[in-house]
Amino acid sequence: MSRKRREVRREDGVRRRATPHHGMLCVVLALSLLRAAAALAGAPEPEPDDGRWGAAVDATPDRATRAAPSGLRPDRADLEPDPRGAPPLRPEPPAPAPASAERIPTRPSAPRKVLDPAARLLREDDASEAWTLFIELESGHRITQRFLLSNAGPGEHNAVAIGHLSEPGRAPFRYENGRRRPRWTLSEDRLFFDIAASHLDLHRPRGELRITKEDIEIRLFFDFAAQGPSSRVPAERLPPGYHVDVLALGAATQGSIKAPWMDRPLESKGRAWLVHTWTEKDESDLLSRRVEVFGRTRQTSFYGIQLAGRGDWQSAWALASDAEHGMIESRINVPGQWNQSAIRGTSSDYPLPGAFQIRDEPFSGQITLGQEWLRFDPLEVIPQPFRWFIRRSSQPQEVWADARIEVTLLVTPEIPPLPNAGETTSAKTVEGSRSRRETEDETAKRSVTGVASITFLNPTSRR
Repeated sequence: MSRKRREVRREDGVRRRATPHHGMLCVVLALSLLRAAAALAGAPEPEPDDGRWGAAVDATPDRATRAAPSGLRPDRADLEPDPRGAPPLRPEPPAPAPASAERIPTRPSAPRKVLDPAARLLREDDASEAWTLFIELESGHRITQRFLLSNAGPGEHNAVAIGHLSEPGRAPFRYENGRRRPRWTLSEDRLFFDIAASHLDLHRPRGELRITKEDIEIRLFFDFAAQGPSSRVPAERLPPGYHVDVLALGAATQGSIKAPWMDRPLESKGRAWLVHTWTEKDESDLLSRRVEVFGRTRQTSFYGIQLAGRGDWQSAWALASDAEHGMIESRINVPGQWNQSAIRGTSSDYPLPGAFQIRDEPFSGQITLGQEWLRFDPLEVIPQPFRWFIRRSSQPQEVWADARIEVTLLVTPEIPPLPNAGETTSAKTVEGSRSRRETEDETAKRSVTGVASITFLNPTSRR
């Protein structure tokens, strides 16, 4: 081939010069396009991003500003805001199986979606959202904590923080704070709440509950990694417009508490559960009662929810994190039932269930409620005129009691993996694997101690 430059004619008739380097570049570009086409072959269509609050976010911990040390405000202009809105990362599509091998179903290996704990700041007149924390410490202390945002009454996004510290042998100690929207602080990324002396930090990978009142101090940190045990309650198990995210399930917790009867702060470790609920509607129009169960042993952490609505509508759902079997949750295609087997207590307006018979694959068994250790009216801490607005539709009462969870987990055994490239699997082998899967279901029995929270939205006389 001549080393001289050759003239080539373009389709539009204009003459230009081409060099051997130009020809090599064309070959490289052609190979790149072939590789790209091969990589995209068989890839699934991208999932639509609806852009709503609550959509799954990137599992990579973001550079969100964490809660400032004591005395600093998280909304100062000199703190870096959290960059939000990045689309979630998607795993590479799996390589297709060899044509000679018959595909065997396998368990999903994709990582669980990371739930967004940020405030939704709903605008509807009856909208509300709440973050409920239950913390059990090795010292024997229990903490129930709720941060509530409500649009009931004048204004929007009025905030209330109410908590109880329980010590064996003592009555629970209540503490609370409440502020209208202009007088409480929410960080720009909606993950840090500063309601007077009550603070909640939901930045990953470590969350914090901090109460700094004159008579009580709580400084507890809990594991809040992006891939920690968590799940969203399926919409099929909830009333329309009602949303529940289990953000933390028995998360490792450590820090200190100082109650009015303590001379100095008490260091302790424990476990925490965190649940985020939000609805655009008046909750009392959707539900008559909400039951939540929190429990843990050294091997298993458990969360369950049972809802009762208008008429005969009921629903239930459960989630467990097991050291041996991983994450286990109620199956969507099988209706779950928690049948109430007994009524205990003397209150006819707010009758307390004695036990639930669970039939909710893969869970079966019984939850038995024990001694009641906290009962209160959630509206007592809400100032007027907001309390009056809420009481027009709801006269709630909240009860906490000990619980014993005796469940059997139906666990699907591991399915043989796909053969390596070049290997073949006979139809007899595949059929044998399927047969063993159908006949050798494993069961694991768990006995878990915990607590139950029963919230009545209205007395029985108003339902």
